[in-house]
Amino acid sequence: MRTRVLSSLAVVLVLALVTTACSKKNGNESGGGTTTIAGQKANDHGTKDVSGEASAELEQDNYYFNPTILKGTAGEKLTLELSNEGSALHNFSITDQGISQDVESGTKAEVTVTFPQSGTLVFFCKYHQTLGMVGALEVA
Repeated sequence: MRTRVLSSLAVVLVLALVTTACSKKNGNESGGGTTTIAGQKANDHGTKDVSGEASAELEQDNYYFNPTILKGTAGEKLTLELSNEGSALHNFSITDQGISQDVESGTKAEVTVTFPQSGTLVFFCKYHQTLGMVGALEVA
């Protein structure tokens, strides 16, 4: 009887650890749900303050940008290293700045963006925008 109780307890403990590990992994890689950016649904993978930075990495994966929102200073220029970690062709576009950069799966590309004078400027993947692959440059 004692062995059966200990075995059951061990199984419960292992399941709890696996569940915790999976939820942490999914929280970092699959996102924390969605957010709305300028009226558009975006798969939310966090915010990063890049104020004063010359460059930053922006991961593209299957239908999201990581981080989703980049905070910076009004008028600040930032070179983004786009890293396509997904299995599909992705894109980085900002209509107002004439940027449309394709990034093949497993490759990288660079673009230089300028933060707006105020508010939020939307960026998106032109192939997957309707699936929530949307992000923003936001003045901090």
